[in-house]
Amino acid sequence: MLFIGSKMPAFVRVENLSIDFLKYAGGEPSLKADIISILQRRKQKDRRIKFRAVSDVNFYLESGDRLGVVGRNGAGKTTLMKAIAGIYAPAAGSIQLKGKLIPLLELGTGFDPLSSVRQNIYLNGAILNVPKQRIIELEPKILGFAELEDFADQPLTGLSSGMRSRLSFSIASFLDPEILLLDEVFAVGDKSFVKKAKSRMLELIEASKIVVFSSHQENQILEVCNKVVVMDKGRILFSGGPEFALEFYNEKIIKSNLN
Repeated sequence: MLFIGSKMPAFVRVENLSIDFLKYAGGEPSLKADIISILQRRKQKDRRIKFRAVSDVNFYLESGDRLGVVGRNGAGKTTLMKAIAGIYAPAAGSIQLKGKLIPLLELGTGFDPLSSVRQNIYLNGAILNVPKQRIIELEPKILGFAELEDFADQPLTGLSSGMRSRLSFSIASFLDPEILLLDEVFAVGDKSFVKKAKSRMLELIEASKIVVFSSHQENQILEVCNKVVVMDKGRILFSGGPEFALEFYNEKIIKSNLN
């Protein structure tokens, strides 16, 4: 991925992007299969085959764009977003972007379970290239929004999954993204936290220059996005306005797979 540093407006350019993964032939690997492989002097990689999770994807986003990414489970949506976030490297093609990118994908990614809540705030800030002084300023706000002031020096292992989700969301939501990646994170943490989180999320979307948003909730796509791509089997099959894209998705993807 190429990050372009200048005073230009934010943009995301994805050109001919393909992402490959390796999977094990004949199913998932097992200890028994590994032992047999060693005894037979076959290398582990001989049992792995390559498959293409995202294939030849193209789009361009500029300031003001809110892109919805829709598709069935396994269509390649999350893989595409992780590639934009720099988690997956392209097998072919390229991703260029300008602007501070904050991914809200898998909440809790990058946490150290043995470190304290406070230490994890600084760890996440470092991972996202946020200056330490800025994290010092934000720490009380992050703890307060996550409702974790009384747990600041407790190890993460002592927190419930809901508390960890609140922490992860709170950290990301205070980092002033220019490019915001969202993957099904509106319902985050405990039920009592969801309303506050959604309000904060809508503020983030409004403040961000570019948003890429994956969701199965059509009302959210219509509420947030000004353009939508429909993915299936790793490819973009349709790109256009939200209403037309969702109509295509329901008619060509959902109904065709029910017949």
